[in-house]
Amino acid sequence: MGHHARDGWRPIRATFRQQERLSGVIDNVPERSDVRAAFGAAAQAFLDAVRAVRADQWDAPGALGVWTTRELVAHAARASFDTIDNYTVEVVDPDAPLLDGSAYYRAAMATPNIHEGVADRGRTAGRGLLDPVPDVAARVERVIAVVAGAADDRVVVTPSGALRLDDYLATRAVELCAHTVDLQLATGQPPAVPADAAAVAVAVLTPLADPAVLLRALLGRAPLPDGFNVLG
Repeated sequence: MGHHARDGWRPIRATFRQQERLSGVIDNVPERSDVRAAFGAAAQAFLDAVRAVRADQWDAPGALGVWTTRELVAHAARASFDTIDNYTVEVVDPDAPLLDGSAYYRAAMATPNIHEGVADRGRTAGRGLLDPVPDVAARVERVIAVVAGAADDRVVVTPSGALRLDDYLATRAVELCAHTVDLQLATGQPPAVPADAAAVAVAVLTPLADPAVLLRALLGRAPLPDGFNVLG
């Protein structure tokens, strides 16, 4: 994917899934190996942003209005890395329906008081994040190894439903891209995320939006509505 090894991280290479294609039709859905590489790039970008936080910024308030910088990083690390370990299973009910990334977010957002619960878990996780840089670096290294060794048919079972691992990784690219920018803005860093990771994140989120509203905004026909947010 054009990313070079840094700090011992290497983009994940996986065998491309063979897909049936109609002659002459281009399939723009990212290949599974592209999703894994995009997740790896997003993880590295998040780690780079964590490393750029100054010592005096960790306990400063203001991140998303509900967290300190430490709590934001703890939430992002837990949601993006720990859940892969916690939710990945060896055996799953073969009759269980599998969600894609967009359907996962629809199900998750239907959880009562979802945003309040996320905020509370972030504050709890922040109290345990004592040494953020080495902690996050270790989580990134561990999860990249897990993902690199995972079979194509591995399934992740979350409280909101089951997904194939690569579909879940696409949702983690959403979380990493969003929270990398949140962290950068909260700590005075220029906001930037890898293009391949952002493409995966946008592909997950776009089906959650009204296509006419989104298209008109992208073409400059009309601004997005006040408070526009596909995740509620």
